[in-house]
Amino acid sequence: MTKNEKINIAIVDDAKLTLLGWSDTFKDHAHIYIVGTALNKEAFWDLCNKNIDILDVLILDKNIDGKTQFDDFSYIEETRRRFPEQKIIVYTWDYYIGHIDYLRQHKINGYLPGKSDPKIMLEAINSVMAGIPYFPNDKDSAVADKSMYGSGNEFDVEFIKLISDLSPAQNKVAALLAYDMQNRQIADKLNVSVKAVEKHISSIYVSLDISPKEVHARSMFNRYYGDYFRQKFSGLL
Repeated sequence: MTKNEKINIAIVDDAKLTLLGWSDTFKDHAHIYIVGTALNKEAFWDLCNKNIDILDVLILDKNIDGKTQFDDFSYIEETRRRFPEQKIIVYTWDYYIGHIDYLRQHKINGYLPGKSDPKIMLEAINSVMAGIPYFPNDKDSAVADKSMYGSGNEFDVEFIKLISDLSPAQNKVAALLAYDMQNRQIADKLNVSVKAVEKHISSIYVSLDISPKEVHARSMFNRYYGDYFRQKFSGLL
C-alpha cells in the first residue's frame, strides 16, 4: 500500500460523541475515508455488508449495545466470522487480565487502549493495512499498562465472558444484590414485582454456576462477583 491509496473504514460505538471524535481524528488525513459509522452491532453489520467490496478496516468498540458495562465478546467473535477478509481493530477503556491474548487468539489485527492519542490510532490503521499486527500495549501478552485505560480491573477474560451472558435486567438485579439489597427493596427500586426479582436472581445464580438451592448462594455471589457489579454499576443506587 502506498501513502496515496485510500483506506476505507467503518466504525461502531454506542456513544455518538466518540464517533464524532473518530471523525475529527481523520478529517485531515485524506488517505483515510470513513465509509460509515453505527451505534449498535446490527446496524454495523448491515453497514459492512452493504459496503463489503470496499471496506478495508473495521474499528470496534469492545463495550457495545449496553449489554453490560464490560465487553460483549460474542459480538467480536461474530464480527470476525462474518468479515474474515477485513482488518479489525478493537479498542476499550477497561483493562482485563488476558484480554490481549484473547484478541490475538480470535485473529483481531489491532488493539488500542482507551487513552490512545490520534497519532497511535493512525499508526494502528497503517500498520494493520501493511499486514503488521498492532498491539502497542502488549507486555508479555497477558499484562498491559493500566495507565492507558479508564479503569484497571483485575477480572480475567473467562470471568467477563461468564458475566456477559446476563441480560440488561439481570445485570441491574445483580448490581443491587451486590449492594446487599433485599428482594423487596430491589423490586421497589426497579419498579417490578418481587416474583420477577426472585426469577432473575435464580437465573443469575444458574448463569454464574451457583446453585439457587445453596443456603449460602447470596454470600457466594457477593464473594466472587460483588466487586464486579459494585464497580461497574456504581451509579445505579
